[in-house]
Amino acid sequence: MVFDCPLTSSGIMLSPSSKVTPSFPSDVLECILDSVTLADTSPAIHACALLCLLNKACQLYCLRDRECWTFTAMVTGTWKGDSASTVTYDICYSTWYHSNDITHFVIGTSASSIYNPLSTPDKAVNGFICKWDCFHSNEQNGMSWWRADLGAPRSVSTIQVQTRRDGYWRSNFHHVIITLGNSSDYVNPVFDTYPYKATSGELLTFTPSTPIIGRYLQFDTNDNVHLSFSEIKIIS
Repeated sequence: MVFDCPLTSSGIMLSPSSKVTPSFPSDVLECILDSVTLADTSPAIHACALLCLLNKACQLYCLRDRECWTFTAMVTGTWKGDSASTVTYDICYSTWYHSNDITHFVIGTSASSIYNPLSTPDKAVNGFICKWDCFHSNEQNGMSWWRADLGAPRSVSTIQVQTRRDGYWRSNFHHVIITLGNSSDYVNPVFDTYPYKATSGELLTFTPSTPIIGRYLQFDTNDNVHLSFSEIKIIS
C-alpha cells in the first residue's frame, strides 16, 4: 500500500491520507458531503484535501477533472474497486487507514449463515463502507459467528470493528468473543471480548495486553442474536 500526505504549496500538511481505488458502487452517492468546482489557480488535490480537512465528517475525497467530491464513506487499501460501477473518479484519497493494516492478507471468510445475498462475510473485509454495506449473519444452533483466514500466522496487536452505520435500532454486535490462533478448527486463544451492546455507527477497538500471533480469526456470539458489522481492520 502506498501512503501519501497531500501538502499545500507552503509545505503545511493538510490531511494525511492514502490513495485508494477510485471506483465505487452506486450507494457511495448516499454518503456525499459536498461537491465543489475548484478554481484554476490552486493545485486541485491540495485544495480538495483542505475541503476534507475542514469537515470532521469527511473520510474520503475524490477528484474528477477539477471537481472535488467529499464523502463520509470509509475506504481502506483493501478496496479493489467496483468494475461494474459507473461511479468513478480520476483519483481518490482516504483518511481512514493505518500504516500497519494487514487486512489485505485475508484469503477467505465464512459465517454461520447469511441473512441475504448482499450481506456475505467478505463484506467485512472488502475495505468499503457507506451506510448499509455490511456482513449480516443469522443464528445457527443458537449461535452466530464470522471467520477469516489470514493465510499464515501473523502478529495482531489491534482489531477495529466498525458497526453498522444505517441507524438500525437493534444491536447486532453484542456479547462477542474474538479469538485468534493457529488451529484450523477455530478453537483458539481469546483475543478480546465485548460483553456490551454496541450502537449503530460505533467504531470499536480491541487491543490485548500483548500482540497475539495467529492465522485464524473468529467472532462468536452465543446470545441467540444476529451478528453483523460493516468492516473490520486488522492491525499488526
